[in-house]
Amino acid sequence: MTIGGASERLIERALALIVESESATGEEARNAQLALSRWHGRSPAHAAALLEARHRWDSLGGMAEDLRAHFDTPAASMAAAASSRGSQRRKLLLSIAGLMGGGLLAARGAQWYWQQPVFQAAYATRTAQTLQVTLADAGAAGSRLDMAPQSAVEVTLYRERRVVEMARGEVRFEVAHDARRPFEVRTRSAVIEVVGTVFTVRDRNGPLTVGVERGHVRVRVRPRERTETSPAQVIDLRGGELVVVRDGRAEPVRRADTPSLSAWRDGWLVFDNTPLEEALPAVNSYRSRPIVAIDAHVNALRLSGRFRADDSAGLVALLPTILPLTAAARPDGGVELRAR
Repeated sequence: MTIGGASERLIERALALIVESESATGEEARNAQLALSRWHGRSPAHAAALLEARHRWDSLGGMAEDLRAHFDTPAASMAAAASSRGSQRRKLLLSIAGLMGGGLLAARGAQWYWQQPVFQAAYATRTAQTLQVTLADAGAAGSRLDMAPQSAVEVTLYRERRVVEMARGEVRFEVAHDARRPFEVRTRSAVIEVVGTVFTVRDRNGPLTVGVERGHVRVRVRPRERTETSPAQVIDLRGGELVVVRDGRAEPVRRADTPSLSAWRDGWLVFDNTPLEEALPAVNSYRSRPIVAIDAHVNALRLSGRFRADDSAGLVALLPTILPLTAAARPDGGVELRAR
């Protein structure tokens, strides 16, 4: 097949030369540009092929920066990686040339481009450490993540969506509104979808808690065992509402003091009829040696109150006065709670 006097074979060759010249850097880029100029001058058919190839390449809106980022190698390891990088480039050039040939550019080439992340980073906090992160997803007023101690997330920003993989801990999200770029928080138990809102997610290897301060989020529960008779639960939460996901099932949505979920930002831990099994991980995120309950009865005891996050010793002293238990120091510096 010919297009404007140029065969697809020549167009694909021109595309390969263009991709090479656009993605390379330094001396490699200059050599590629020279080779492209020489190839263009060989015949009118070559010139026509290059014109069509340029049109297809330009319609992508610019993949060059993504390609350069894909192949950039730190100077210290450049020599060792040269052979591997060259092999990778040749394979990718052939793939892109074939992709853009045969009229597939608009569908598959553009899909490749939009699926490339524009930003990736991982954040984690240590014991007793909090962290505030502002994302570059909406200019100066980007989304903000407030992370409690012993929390970990990975952030990936795409051109059409924003994704946070939350491994553990507690994070308050203040999401910048952008209807064209939905924001997702993915946890072990559920996926939380938002456009612009403020909410807190708590996941300390037990039940998952999601509480919304303002706005609207959609929680898609990940069932432990998916069957045709047990479709995934989808829960819509609005300001002042909270849901707990336990063992792959969501409990009924309830009204709650949702800002108190992130009271740790101001140095407090707030519990509202919370089982000790769920409260202790939050307390222990501020301790180098944990407080442990050694039986199910103690774990099931419920705690209510507002406590200083940095004064777990004071909480340990108070617990036997408000709950039927005893607290004993362990040789390693931890504390053991037993039923009284």
